[in-house]
Amino acid sequence: MENEYQFLKVKNGKFYFAFINLEIEISDFKNEIIENFSGVGYSNHSIDVGENGADNWKLGLRRGLEFALSLSDNFYKITVNKLEGKITDTNPTIIGFTGILAFCKQSNNNLSEQLLMQLESFVYSSWDDKNFEKIPNFKNLNFD
Repeated sequence: MENEYQFLKVKNGKFYFAFINLEIEISDFKNEIIENFSGVGYSNHSIDVGENGADNWKLGLRRGLEFALSLSDNFYKITVNKLEGKITDTNPTIIGFTGILAFCKQSNNNLSEQLLMQLESFVYSSWDDKNFEKIPNFKNLNFD
């Protein structure tokens, strides 16, 4: 199963980028998200997230994965092996949305067209009004 997923869009002159690597497997009893970040920090004009730091990015990804898991009838174990982004093009909402898309692709859970459009609109608002500093709530489509 392909474990890497990249999201890259340009809309209204703004960039939206995130790169993640997830291992997803069916679980018998409960949903579980394991963070296995092993990045090297700032490298080649991007941030390769390691065990320490980038807490808002990590929380954005967790929120996205928790939302995606809530849409499924099955239980999954998700291991996050890599999270990478660029300071100018990446924020917690973009990362969370990338996690949602990666989970849906790997687990064959499809988003409805309407929900996908709502989520995209939410992501594209993430550079407005300092939302890039906030943590996304994908269920309510607002920022904490």
